[in-house]
This record gives sequence, structure tokens and C-alpha cells, in this order.
Amino acid sequence: MSPGARSSFWRITRRSTHMARASLVAAWLFVRERSRERSRGAEQATSRALGRALAWLCADLGATFIKVGQIASTRGDLLPRALVAELATLQDRVPAFDFADVRRTIELEFGRPLEEIYDGFEREPVAAASVAQVHRAVLRSSGATVAVKVRRPDIVEKVALDRSILLAVGRFAEKIVPSLRLIALEEALRAFCNAVAEQIALGNEARNNVRFRENFADDPDIDFPLLYPEACTDAVLTMEFVHGVHEAELEASDCDVRGIVTAGMRCVCRMIFLHGFVHADLHPGNMRFTAPSHVMLLDLGLIGELTDEDRITTARTLLAFATGDGPTVARLFFDNAPHTGTKDYAAYEREMCAFVASVQNRGMGNVEITAEIGRMFDILRRHKIQARAHMTMVNIALMTAEGLGKRLAPDLSLTDATLPYLREALALAAARS
Repeated sequence: MSPGARSSFWRITRRSTHMARASLVAAWLFVRERSRERSRGAEQATSRALGRALAWLCADLGATFIKVGQIASTRGDLLPRALVAELATLQDRVPAFDFADVRRTIELEFGRPLEEIYDGFEREPVAAASVAQVHRAVLRSSGATVAVKVRRPDIVEKVALDRSILLAVGRFAEKIVPSLRLIALEEALRAFCNAVAEQIALGNEARNNVRFRENFADDPDIDFPLLYPEACTDAVLTMEFVHGVHEAELEASDCDVRGIVTAGMRCVCRMIFLHGFVHADLHPGNMRFTAPSHVMLLDLGLIGELTDEDRITTARTLLAFATGDGPTVARLFFDNAPHTGTKDYAAYEREMCAFVASVQNRGMGNVEITAEIGRMFDILRRHKIQARAHMTMVNIALMTAEGLGKRLAPDLSLTDATLPYLREALALAAARS
């Protein structure tokens, strides 16, 4: 065995041992938490306990697993809501890496001393996550105050190692537990690992930034951090330092709160129904606001793309839902499912129609669209109809817009904001056909 192969063997062995040991602890946590949650009912207790055990496991294993857990928490189409809710608690609470590694990465990327590129580079990061950390600095060439996002020095190797182990585990698990093939475990793990790989290449975030800025060039209220391309690589991203307020500070600021909510709803609707290019990691921490009604979106590494067919199908489904057309909602989900195992379509259609009718009876202004979409996913799972993955991404984006509205301007309706864009998307599709 060559020295390189021997080194690789021992790295895989050590990491596999860590995974096995952590998995045993997670299994014990699952048993304990399931016993505590017994009063909730067997299915919910199992999902919640499993979610807590997996969240602990991902946090303990770090890097790839934190990101996989966060991405899995967006897959309400595949996973029970109680499990998804627990995975959504995962945060990038990891210690910062040494400034010596920051310097080494920057100097390797640009081939010159850090001081020739930046002035006043702050040694302590303003934020640290599992993939990268951010430092405030001044760009020497322009004098601009910038945020410098620097990738963790060992993240590429860790992600490659974890990917190979995860996919092997997925293949093995499908062989010994055939029912796991129904949720395409190996395929799902591959998709999650691909998403992580996309995020650790910071050049992808830079390209996403450019495309978002082009898509919203005509909207003065929606913006993205200005990049400095001469100081950007796959391992280092240099962008303007954003000084806006967090959502928690909005009401005490001089911002037009109602205008910001309107802009946020408009932004999400345009991403989904007109552009088909969606920020897939939207949450309050990735938004900043400035007066009067300016919304800045950050952390653009994870995006979702919808084909024209996806956009139109999504618009048709949500319009049918909003107008109370249950049979069309049922048919669109069924016809566009990657996998169906339902044995009684009529029973499925009846349940979906009853659900849509119950929402209509309450009045669209009195419901939370994203919560109702989650209930639709529950119906689909019960009838073994797999929703297309983009529907969960759409739900996450709509949830952000709706949550912003519910908290800050509860009289504004996401349904009212969405309908014009649904109709515009369908009208454009009809004009092209």
C-alpha cells in the first residue's frame, strides 16, 4: 500500500470510528427522547425523538453533517414535520479557526501578503460557521470597508471524506432495509452532499450574487452585497460590509416596516414565479434592512432553480389551492410526482379535496399558507405520493415572507401578494405556448 493510500485508509478509519461512536450515542438519545415523548402518540413521538437524536449527531460530527442536517430540514416533502422541526434547530455554532489559517488561506489564494490586499484586517471574526468565517477589513485598492468570507482550511477534504462514507452507508442501508429505497436514501444523501459541495465553493456564491443582482436590477428595494471580484476566489469572498438592522431591531429603527414587508413578499414571489432562481437559505439571520424600505439578502451559497415547467406547475398548484379547486390540486401533485405508491387514488383525492375545502371555509386571510402546505405534504406522505423537491424549497421561501408579515404587519396577506404573480406567470406561459 502506497503512503498516500495508507494515509487515506487511516483517515477513513478514524472518521468511520467517530461516526460509529456518535451513532451509538444518538441511538441512546433516541430511545430516551422517545420514552419522554410517549404521550404525543407513537408516530409523532418517534419523529420528534429521531429529529433530536439526528440533530445532536449532526452537531457532533460537524462540517458536512451540520449542512446535511440543515438541508434535510427543508425537505418536508420527504420527512415528517416533527422531525424537520427538530433538524431546523441546527445552527452553525462552531468555534472560529485561527487567524494564522485565515492568513495562510488568503495568501495562498492571491499569491501575496495579506497586507497588500487588505488594510485594518480584524483578527477576530464577526461570524463563524461550519464552512467559513467572516472578518471585517478595509480593501487597500479602494478604501472600502468589506466583509471577507474565508473558507475553513480543511473543509474540502472533510466534505470529500464524509461524502464517500455517507454514500457507502446509504447503499448498505438500502440493501439491508429495502423499504429505505422508497425514499431513495442514497439518492437523497447524494443530493445533500452535492448541495454542501456547492456551498463550500465560494465562487458559486459569487456567481449567484451576480445573477440575483441582474434579476432585481429594476427593484430599488431589493439588493445583494456588492462584490469585489479582484478579491474573490473559491476560498475567499470579499464583499461590501452591510450595516443594516436585523429584523429584531426593525421596529425601533427609522425603517418603514410595512414597506419592508411588502418588499420582502414581492422579492420572494418574483424569485419563485418569475425568475425560477430562489434563495434556498432564507431566514431572519440572512436579511438586513435599511431605511426607508430596503431589503438586503445575504449568504447566497444555497439556491434552488426551478425549470419553466416547475414554475408553471407550482403556480397552477398554488392558484388552485388559493381558489379552492381541490381536484386540480390533487391531480397536479399526483401527475408531477417523481414516485407514487398510492393504491386508492379516489381516497387520496377525497382527502385532498376535503382539506382544500376546509381551508376555504376558514377563509384564506385566516390561515398560514406555509402551515397548510405542510399539511398537504402530510396527506401526500400518507398516500405514498412524493412531492417534487422544489415544492419544499418554495414553501421555505414563502414561509420567510409570511413569517415576516405575520410578525411585523399582520394585516398584510401573503395570498393577496402572491396571486398577481401566479397569474402573471401563467399568463406568460400561455402567451409562449
